[in-house]
Amino acid sequence: MLNILQEIFAYLRPWIPHLVIGIAIHLLFLKKFYNNHIQPKFFSWFYPFLANYHVTCREIKRKHFESMKDHKSVDPELRKKGGLRILEIGPGPGYNFEFYPPNSELTAVEVNPFFEEQFFKQQVDHPHIKMNRFVVGFAEKMKDVPDNSVDIVVSTMVLCSVRSIEEALKEIHRILAPGGKYYFWEHVLDSEDFWARLGQNLASYLYYDIIFGCQLNRKSGDIVKANKAGFSKIEHERFRTPPEKGYEYLSYFHSAHAKGIATK
Repeated sequence: MLNILQEIFAYLRPWIPHLVIGIAIHLLFLKKFYNNHIQPKFFSWFYPFLANYHVTCREIKRKHFESMKDHKSVDPELRKKGGLRILEIGPGPGYNFEFYPPNSELTAVEVNPFFEEQFFKQQVDHPHIKMNRFVVGFAEKMKDVPDNSVDIVVSTMVLCSVRSIEEALKEIHRILAPGGKYYFWEHVLDSEDFWARLGQNLASYLYYDIIFGCQLNRKSGDIVKANKAGFSKIEHERFRTPPEKGYEYLSYFHSAHAKGIATK
């Protein structure tokens, strides 16, 4: 039996490098296809199930966005109506839309094209704002958005998935009008609880590469790189979200958050 196996191995040996390369190429192709097609579609289908998180955090979010109503648009017509030109990065199904001032015009920059239909459907539930544009693209390269054209930029639970926080912040700074504000709300690596931090580090690969495209272990300090992006002022606060009813164990691992407002 051993001799037979040795003969088989000797026969296959010249082909082994070709087999390894072929398998690697196929695996890379499958991973790219999965990340570009299957993962985004799955995430858009799954996202509404995260509504419980929004319900849990609604009042904290409302307070975070409250100062937005006092901001004045650089657009004379919108300023007369008390509205703003808002761009939200990665809005998903629109859990933040209820917090935006009436008569505002909203643009979405979303890497996942499967959210587009949901975005425009939200007009029915949020008639106080106008769903203006849906741009498929990355936060790090918003080339379809002109310089100095936006009053407010918003991102919630988005910086965990961008390829470069620093590049995303530079783009946000570029598109904001002078005096414009960037409201961010992100889950971050837990710096206080060892077990939560361990769970985040262990699960990050699964979350990022396979399921959601989300890095659970991004650091709060990464967000403060906004200072390097040219913002004149940044308010930054770490906090914990309340346990989600029925999901207390899971929410324990992403309760560490950072929120703030960066001003151009």
